[in-house]
Order: sequence, then C-alpha cells, then structure tokens
Amino acid sequence: MNPESDEKIRQDPGLTLLGRISRRRFVSLSLAAVGTFLAACRGALDPSITSSSGPGSIVSATTLPMETATAVADTPTATAAPPSPGPTASPFAEETNVAPVPTQGPTATAITQPTATIVPATPTEPPTATELPAAPLARDEVRAHWPTTDKSRVVVVRHGGVWVDGSPDSSVVLSMLDEGLRILAGTSDVQAIWQVLFEPGDRVLLKVNCIAYGGPTQPAVAYGVAQRLQDAGLRAEDILIFDRTDRELESAGYALNDGGAGVQCHGAKGEGREAVLTQAKIRFFQELDDCDAIINLPTPKQHGGAGVSVSLKNHYGSVNRPGSLHGDWCDPAIAELNAQDNIRKKTRLIVGAALNVSPADWNRPKRENAILLSFDPVALDTVSRDILVRHRESLGLDTGFLIEGARHLATAQSLGLGTTDANHIDLREVVLG
Repeated sequence: MNPESDEKIRQDPGLTLLGRISRRRFVSLSLAAVGTFLAACRGALDPSITSSSGPGSIVSATTLPMETATAVADTPTATAAPPSPGPTASPFAEETNVAPVPTQGPTATAITQPTATIVPATPTEPPTATELPAAPLARDEVRAHWPTTDKSRVVVVRHGGVWVDGSPDSSVVLSMLDEGLRILAGTSDVQAIWQVLFEPGDRVLLKVNCIAYGGPTQPAVAYGVAQRLQDAGLRAEDILIFDRTDRELESAGYALNDGGAGVQCHGAKGEGREAVLTQAKIRFFQELDDCDAIINLPTPKQHGGAGVSVSLKNHYGSVNRPGSLHGDWCDPAIAELNAQDNIRKKTRLIVGAALNVSPADWNRPKRENAILLSFDPVALDTVSRDILVRHRESLGLDTGFLIEGARHLATAQSLGLGTTDANHIDLREVVLG
C-alpha cells in the first residue's frame, strides 16, 4: 500500500491568469494538452513501443547465448515461509525409508529469501574437442566457483538412449560423464581432468544416496565414476562407494565389497569426528574421516522436510544422527553440516545422477535421462530443484514447498558454500542423443 500525503492541495495562484488569456489562446492550449494525453495513451498501448527490461523481467531462453550464463534472476521478494515441523516432528525418510509427503502448503508468515529460477537454455550440440584447450589447469583453478569466481558452472548432459530394456547403458553413461566433465572443466582431455582432480594414492569416497529403494543414486553412474577414476591411475581398492548401511546399498543394486579385490562398497563401520551444529551434536561416520577426497553422487528428490534433497542433504547419510537435524526445514542444519571440513575441504566434484528423479513418490521416479556436474553443490541443487519443479508442474502437483522449503540453499550461500543466485550460475545444457 502506497501512503498518501496528508497535506491538502493548495490552489495555484497562476490559475488566476486564465482570466487574462484570450479565448483563442485558451482553446489552443486545451487542444495541445489533449493531443499530448492521447499520444501518451497510444504509446502505452502500442506493442511496438517497448521499455528496457529491469530486474525481474521475463527473458526468453532463446535470447540467451549458450556461451554465456543462461540463468536469469528473479528479484528477491518476500515469500511465504513453510510450516516448521517443530521439535516433536517425527523423523523423515532417512530414518524410516518412507518418502515424506507434505500435508499443507506454506503459511502466511512472510520471510525474505532470495530465490533463483533458472531459465533453461535451448539444448545444443556439445563443442568439439578441437574447440577446447587440451590441457587442464591446476586443481584449484579447475574447481573454482562462486564466490571465488563470478559464476558457478553447472552442466546438464542428456541422452535419450541411456535406457536400454529398462536399465542404463553403461557405455552411454560414460560418454555422458566424459562430455559433461569436458564442458565443466573447459578442456578436451578427460583423463587429464581426472588426474588433476585426483592422484594415485588418494582414498576417494563416492557418497551415494540409497534411502529410496525405487529412486536411489543409479549404480550405473557411480560405477561409471569409479571406472574413470581407475582409468586416471587410482587403485580400485582405494575407491569406496558409501552410504549408511550395507542393507540400503545392496537393496539399491550395489555389489557389497568389504576388503576384497576391486572397488569397495559398504556401509558405515563406526563413528568418527564430532561436529557441533546449532540443532544438535553429531558424529561423522569413520569413512568420512578416513578418506582423502569425496565425490558427491546425489539423486534429485523432493523432500517434505527440506523442500529438496540433492547434494547438500545427501550428507545426512554421512553422520550418525540425521534425525536430530530436521527441525525448521533442516535449516540451518544442512548448510552447517556441509560447512564442516570433513565435507567442504574434501569434496572435489559433484555428479548428480538424474537418469531418474523423484518429484513426488520416491518409489516411483520419473525419467530425466540426465547427469549433472558441478564443483558448486548449491548451484547444482538449485538447478536440480527447478528440474523437480518442472516435473511436479507436469503432474499437476504443488511446487511451492520445493522453493520455499529449500531455505537451506540461501543459508548455504551465506556461508560461502556456493550460489543459489541465478545471476551467478552458468548453466550449460547439451544433448548427446
């Protein structure tokens, strides 16, 4: 509501001069004023007369060149806060294996939180290897993202032929990984990129998410990453595919291997370092302490207690008491957890397994035929959130809680973990087949 002035309008002394103006002059002035008024009206109604776009303007994706950032920012506005689960809320799916279903929309309590709607670019063919420099930079330069650099790059690689007879084609998955990493790092030599990011002797933990039996991190993606690490010179035995329990890993299609030859795969064996967060004290599982590097391998899902569950929330499976971190829409717990050195300093790559995504029932995922890659977990989660929004809209389902509930994205940005601001996200989308 715009406040009106309480001051009364005073009569302009100049109006008394009207009595001294001739009738012809008065008619001339009146006609000129009417003409000006009509011209202004025509300009407002004429679609050929446009004004420059300001903050919050809708921009067509076709106006955005692929070589530049394809993210368009909405002006941050006051939005409705989601209802807090409260201290008596029951644990969510991390503890129960039941997908959370929101029972109501956001309440009228207003909060101010930046949100970013990513305008997808028109998918294009990937650049050829000759268009990219051959040699990658040093590790820190390759992995640089906001706030170290102006933009965080997120690559979405799609392939319509990735599913064959209901299962992912491993060779297609590898080609998607290769092309995505080329574009992410901006160099043509994929093996050299892996060798810059990791080196022989590194103990690398692949953090998958197996909590939803119908929609876990697709094993084909995790094993594809493990294959490329071995191609780069790492020992298979130094690679661990990890989630909380053996049972969940096995149910999701992973082959357990605890100490045998080849890639390792097992659940937590014990507790390690303690972390004191706002909501609770937790301990990392020992495997997080023991590893030298982490590749985060989430699968995008809606979550009734956090809006979305992607790479940031995937680490609820890295600690011993995730149920104690679900208050207030998991905020600030998710961001605080990811700010711990065990995660922040060890994570070298995020690979979103989005061959399937779960916009509603976790046991009935939807095909997306995509793999997402980034060095910025917040930016990747923001792009994943918008993919889930698109799927829910196509199903005629509510989407508000995905955006309003994912308040941990803004908190993570405030901690310098990455960006959820579309102005700082360089989104690259390619289709391989």
